[in-house]
Amino acid sequence: MKFKTTIILLIVAGIGAAYIFLYDRKQYRTDVWVQRQQMALPDYKPGQINKIEMKKGNTNIVLESTDNETWRMLEPLQLRADKAEVAEILSQFEFLRKIGIVEKSETTNFSLKEYGLETPAITISLWLKKGSMVGGTSGDVARYTVNIGDKLAAGQDTVYITVGDDKDVSVVDAKFLEKIDKDINDLRSKWAFEFDKHSVERVRLERESNDSVVCSKAEQLWWITQPLSDRADTERINDMLNELKNLKIAKEDFVSDSEEDIINYGLDKPVFTLSIGTANDVQTIHLGHSLDEKIYAKLDGESSIFFVQDMFLRDLDLELNDLRDKQLLRFDAIGTYGIEKIDLKYPDSTLVMEKTVQYDWMIKSPKEILADRDVVREFVEKIKDLQIQQYVDDSGTNFEKYGLAGSPIEVSVFRRIGEGETVKFLIGNADENGGLCYVRRDGEDAVYTVPSENFYDIATEGYLAFRDKLVMEFPKESAQKMVIKRDGKTLICETADDSTMRRPKWNMISPVSMQAELDSINQVVWNLSFLLADKIVALSSENSADYGFDNPLLSASLTYEDAGVAPQGDHVISQKDDLVKPKELKTKTLLIGNKVEPEKDKSNYYAKVDGEGMIFQVGWTDVRDYSIELVTRTLFSFDSANAKSIKIIHPEKELLFQKNEEQMWRMIKPENILLSGNLADRIISSMKLLMGEFIVQYSNENLSKYGFDNPQFNITISFDDGEASLLVGKEAGNDYYVTGSETNFVYLMNKNKIQDLIEASVVREIQ
Repeated sequence: MKFKTTIILLIVAGIGAAYIFLYDRKQYRTDVWVQRQQMALPDYKPGQINKIEMKKGNTNIVLESTDNETWRMLEPLQLRADKAEVAEILSQFEFLRKIGIVEKSETTNFSLKEYGLETPAITISLWLKKGSMVGGTSGDVARYTVNIGDKLAAGQDTVYITVGDDKDVSVVDAKFLEKIDKDINDLRSKWAFEFDKHSVERVRLERESNDSVVCSKAEQLWWITQPLSDRADTERINDMLNELKNLKIAKEDFVSDSEEDIINYGLDKPVFTLSIGTANDVQTIHLGHSLDEKIYAKLDGESSIFFVQDMFLRDLDLELNDLRDKQLLRFDAIGTYGIEKIDLKYPDSTLVMEKTVQYDWMIKSPKEILADRDVVREFVEKIKDLQIQQYVDDSGTNFEKYGLAGSPIEVSVFRRIGEGETVKFLIGNADENGGLCYVRRDGEDAVYTVPSENFYDIATEGYLAFRDKLVMEFPKESAQKMVIKRDGKTLICETADDSTMRRPKWNMISPVSMQAELDSINQVVWNLSFLLADKIVALSSENSADYGFDNPLLSASLTYEDAGVAPQGDHVISQKDDLVKPKELKTKTLLIGNKVEPEKDKSNYYAKVDGEGMIFQVGWTDVRDYSIELVTRTLFSFDSANAKSIKIIHPEKELLFQKNEEQMWRMIKPENILLSGNLADRIISSMKLLMGEFIVQYSNENLSKYGFDNPQFNITISFDDGEASLLVGKEAGNDYYVTGSETNFVYLMNKNKIQDLIEASVVREIQ
């Protein structure tokens, strides 16, 4: 070979060697590369390994991964491997540093036996994935083999190893032995199931004595497909999958891998079997005999027999009805938000309600009228939350028995007007025991019961329940006259014609003429001006006497000004007065009939607007408001500072107090002494504050029947310009009849108020 050619070849070889050296080093920074050379496996990377062989005595364990994710044990058993344990083993070799080296070439009488490496205690082979780059080239090394021998002298935490066929012995930290010295139970997977719960499409539960229950998922919802077709409880099945995914087996709970023990532990005829399936895989667990609150279990495809807690079976051993959806209907709505139409179809009519721009909800059929939006909202919320109480009948052949054949009530809820029903279900009879009613979903066979409270009555009443409860309306500021008839009396009040007053003034004109109590008048007027019924009973009745309207408990009439219609057509406006719309007086009268529940004190009452057919209910508080007194119930309005004397006549004694020239109160009777304290002032103040509960009579006629001819108690306060007297007559239950000199009305007054006054003026010891 020519010298020139030889030089060229040497240069090329040098460049190649330099390239290999530099390529190898460029994978690490210079300082890192130097450190890597101190490692037992300087080129080792855990991510390049897909197979592990571990020999320890007569045991040979082989682990392999085919997808870079999962690991399986191939020998001595076919099992899923514990990914965390495998990852820990692989990580130990990446930074396994050589503390020292015993070189064969520099050691006299070198023998591997002296280091326990002639027959290593543990040999681990780490196989590289095909095509892995090691030492700068592809495929130079198929595997790393690490032989582990003896530890150094006692007390030193180091161990001898060799790598591959290298006879040089390295000394490494022995702590890594704790991480790699694993047995079968260490390396087998402790998770009973391994799956992505979102990918599970099928769940099957089998019992020794019952039919299998199969559930399948469609569009994120679970359905029972065997032994019947029904919606499943999606939340419960998801909880079940969570429990299965978190089912971990303790290392000590692996009891056997022998095929013969399947019979011994009752796994040949399991009491319970559960399978979960994805598109690519089915995982099944069998449960057998019980022992000390634990149950023997086994997975299909694996030899492992292990224990699970018996609570696991109690949680999963569910009956068919346990897995069915407990919610009758499922649709998205917050109140009625998102819903535009509701239909209720009855045997002889259809109730159609639609949400409109102008109104919240409008009844469109059978009569166009405003709907009660609160009732509509509460009804939608109620049916949305209906919980199935009983699974009554799945045969689909007994609908008539439950009132669900022929023409039951059909309820349809629409998200959009013009589109098909969002949900539709049928309502049958009420349960004989009360509290429940029968229902079924449209197009399905199953019959259920659901609570009927605040639902069944509204659905069956239909139009009456849903129509607007406004039964009387007028502009309260235009009220002119009020007539209340109750307890055999007729009270008439009218507005006073006084343009100087900012608030309208009302006067009572019958049975007495005096100024009315404005707050009391307003209370009645405002209540009647926008009267909402508690419940509509009927649109008409042939016999109103059934409700007490032939002899009403109370009637309240309001006369008000109603703006008329301005002149139209050819009428020429020529006068200023023509610019004002004509007004007419209208009168509306509310009639209160019988109690709805006579046995109750606080019962609703039947009511109707006179001249109209509709009968409805009003609350007892409304009736109480119409029964209030329309004139003041205060007996006295004197000036306390002007009082000169107090005379008290009581069956037990007679008292007389007078003010002297120094404006001090003295007792004159029964003895003449100067009063201490403020006794007299307290009597005057208590008397001035007296207020009757009711006005029994608006005159001072026939007072003897109330006991005023022989009063139980009499107080007279004298002034320079007159006097104010209080007479206390007979008892009337918890009240006394009383009258006062200022009004001469007869009142009912609570006994406690009178007793307080008697105690202050008579019984209290006078100091």
